[in-house]
Amino acid sequence: MAPCKAAEPDPESWFPSWRDCVPLRSPPSPAEGGGFGVAVPLLLALLLAPSPARADPATAALTPFLDAVAACAGRPDLTLAVVGVEPGQTALSREQAEEVRLAVESRLGATGRVRLAPAADVVRVKALREGTTGLSGAEAEAQIRAAFAGDASVFLVEPRRAGETAALRLQAITRTAACKATSEPVIVPVRVGAGVADVDAVMEGAVRAFAQAAPNAGAVAVCPFVAEGGHSTCAGALTDRLVIALDAEARAANRILRGARLDVRREPPGTACAGPVTARGRFLADRDRQTWMELEFARDGAVLAPTGRRRIGIEGLGCDPTPRPFLDHVAASARTDAGRLAVAPTATPFAAGQRMELRIESRARQSLYCWVVAPDETAFVALPVRGNPASLAPLKAGEARAYPRGYGLDEIVAGAPFENLFSCFGVEGGLPPDLAARWLAAAPGADGEAALLRPPDVLDLLDRIRAVPGVTEATARIVVR
Repeated sequence: MAPCKAAEPDPESWFPSWRDCVPLRSPPSPAEGGGFGVAVPLLLALLLAPSPARADPATAALTPFLDAVAACAGRPDLTLAVVGVEPGQTALSREQAEEVRLAVESRLGATGRVRLAPAADVVRVKALREGTTGLSGAEAEAQIRAAFAGDASVFLVEPRRAGETAALRLQAITRTAACKATSEPVIVPVRVGAGVADVDAVMEGAVRAFAQAAPNAGAVAVCPFVAEGGHSTCAGALTDRLVIALDAEARAANRILRGARLDVRREPPGTACAGPVTARGRFLADRDRQTWMELEFARDGAVLAPTGRRRIGIEGLGCDPTPRPFLDHVAASARTDAGRLAVAPTATPFAAGQRMELRIESRARQSLYCWVVAPDETAFVALPVRGNPASLAPLKAGEARAYPRGYGLDEIVAGAPFENLFSCFGVEGGLPPDLAARWLAAAPGADGEAALLRPPDVLDLLDRIRAVPGVTEATARIVVR
């Protein structure tokens, strides 16, 4: 008879298979210390022994890649520095790219064959050490070198989005750059929907393409982004991002070394944006709340470096993508604080022939600057009134006044139907001198009417006053039916 031998473990069972097993000899007698005294513990040990752990398919898929890297490096135990995806790619947002890098590091670590060097985290390490012990320039340089001192650097190349996953390849390049290894496509999950490009990556790519197409351009006029279908705060946020990307290009080392200066000028909203080189952008939001942008540079009427229509994520912009009519946009984007300033009409709507009046209530000491804004983006200054001390004096905390009678002004009687917006800015200590001068120049006087402010002036004043630290707004719709 054949000796007792365990069959190959059944991969679908927790226990070894003992079928077709023949004992080497008969069980020992009790006198020989037999019985179940030895067999039971042995059998229990065999039954309770865990089966071999099954390899994680995602980790096992990296085995050929790691074998190739080990052959390149000439050693089986590897230290790898996972650098991440290229900064200029647009398939992943920056947050997604970092999430993917960490997922790849986790999978590499799970193989048990790899030590990870903190190549992509050197900035965090440097900040930590500087915040605790302080670092000299030489020490910082040594830390940066140590962070990359692995057997190979791993880059995540050719990222592609598909649904809620991203496919990419791992490409390892040895320290001497004498050998490289590339993996088969690796699939990792991402948390945001498909096809969303990082705004800054799109901007940087467009600016880079513009710099290549027009390397000798010395200035660029940035026209404010336009929101399709109305006004959106995202248009202003995108304009800010474009200016930041162009400023980075203007300060790029290779441009400075070449002496190729680039002046970036942001044009006021509502103006005829013109210049030898211009940058124009458009923001779009569809019914499904998907957001898109288009950007193109132009020189002497010729289009340079257009991005085409790109779907973007606006999570980090802090803006409202909804396109609105002008009055709705002004009211929705106002920096309101009812605990400091409130405005309300005495009737909604007013009837023809009815006296129109608004109540202004201040809960903090502040100077008021009020205007009446029309749907066509024009406006008239209402307060203060030049030569009227009561309107020039700041309101006290808890003070309330009726406009216009509370300021000694003539009554206003509703006439033909219309809809405007009465909007007030409250500023402790008043506006900066240049803005205050512009405002008062358009304000009504004891001997004259207020000047009509055209859309470029209205939009520019709106942006500039909202940028004043501590400004508070209050708005009220004036409707005559």
